[in-house]
Amino acid sequence: MSNANLAGAVQNIVQEKFNIRFSPLVFTVFIACIVFFLICPFKLLQFICLGITGVILLSFFYAIVLKSNIQIERNTKALKLACKEKSEITFTIKNFSPLTAHVCYYFDSVPYFYIFDEGNKGVTALRPHEIKKITYKVTSQERGLFHAGPVRIRTSDPFGLFLIDMEISCPLEITVRPARIKLITEVMPGFPQGHLKINNPCYEDITMRRSIREYMNGDELKRINWRTSAKFGSLYTNQFEDSFDAPIFVFLNLAKEDYDLHNRGYYSEKAIEIAASIVEKSRVLRQRCGFAAYGSGFPYLPPHQNQADCILDILSLIKCEEGKLDYEPQKKFMHQLPAGTLFFEVGPKQVETYFLKVESNLENINTTNVGIMKKLDERKLTVAAVNQSASEGEADV
Repeated sequence: MSNANLAGAVQNIVQEKFNIRFSPLVFTVFIACIVFFLICPFKLLQFICLGITGVILLSFFYAIVLKSNIQIERNTKALKLACKEKSEITFTIKNFSPLTAHVCYYFDSVPYFYIFDEGNKGVTALRPHEIKKITYKVTSQERGLFHAGPVRIRTSDPFGLFLIDMEISCPLEITVRPARIKLITEVMPGFPQGHLKINNPCYEDITMRRSIREYMNGDELKRINWRTSAKFGSLYTNQFEDSFDAPIFVFLNLAKEDYDLHNRGYYSEKAIEIAASIVEKSRVLRQRCGFAAYGSGFPYLPPHQNQADCILDILSLIKCEEGKLDYEPQKKFMHQLPAGTLFFEVGPKQVETYFLKVESNLENINTTNVGIMKKLDERKLTVAAVNQSASEGEADV
C-alpha cells in the first residue's frame, strides 16, 4: 500500500471516529519524523523529529478535547412570527473545555427565509468555558411551517493541523402566521361579565378589581374598601373591570371555484390574512373564539377560551380546497354556537370589498363596512334550529 493510500485510510478512520479531518501531508510528516527518529544517528535531528511528532500529537489531542466540549443550544424549541415581519433567532455556543477555540466558524441553516446582514454565519473566538450568544434577524414572505438547523461548527487546533467540522442538529420549528393587515374588528356587546371592556359601570365585574381611588360624593357604600380606608384614615372606593362576554366565530371560505382563476392565489391569501386579523383581535379582547373553514382539512372548532393560538396555527398551514361553497355558513353553524356569538364570514366577496376600500384610501376599514360581520336574525335562527332538531328526531324515528 502506498503512502497516499495509507494516509487516506487513516484519515477516513479518524474522521469517522472523531469527526476530525487533517491533511495527508500531516500524516506523511508524522510518519517521516518517527522513521527519522528511529534510524537517524544525529541527536539534533532526533530532537527535531521528536519535537515535530509531539506538536502533531498535542494538536490532535487538542482538537479531540475541543470537539468533545463544544455544544450548541437553542433558547427556544419553537418560534412563531407573522409573515413579512422581522423576528430574532437565537442560539448559544458553549465551550466547556479548558482550551481556547481561537477561530470558530458557525453557520445556522434557515432555508426559505431572508436573513438580515447574513447574521446566521460568522467567525468568533471562544475562550475556555465561554458561552457566546448569537442573535440574528429573519423574515419570511410566505406563511407556513419551517425548520431551522442544523448548526455547523468549524474550528481547529492553534496550528490548524486538525480541522473540526461538525453539525449539531438543535432543531427549531418556525411557524409563520398570516401577515398583519389594516382592519378594525368591530364587536357588539354580548352578555355581561365577560372580558370585553366597556364604559358602562353597571356591567362591572366584581371578581376583577382594577384599582382603588379616593372616595367621591355619590359612591355607593358597598364599593368602599374599608380595610384601605381604615389603614390610611380616609375613604377609598374600589374600581372593577368593565366587561362583556362576546364569543367570536370566524368562517373562512377557501373554495377554489368561488375565486377567479387569475387572482385566486392573491385573494385567497388576503382572505386568510383577514381571518387571522379577527382571530388575533379576539385574543387581545380575551374572548372565546371559534373557527370553521371550507379549506384543506375542513377544520371546525367551537368557541372556547384560549383557542386563538391554535386557530392561528391552522391559518398558517391551511390551503384552498376544490369545489364551491353551496351552503350559507351562518345558517349551518349558528345553531351550534352559544347565544350572542358574533359571526364573521370571510370569502371572495368580502376580500373584493376590502380591496375597494383600501384603493380608496379609507381610514375606517372595519368588519362592518366590509361586510364581514353578519347581522343575523336570532329569531329566525332559533326557529331554524328547532325545525332542524325536529327533522332529525323524525329521521331517527
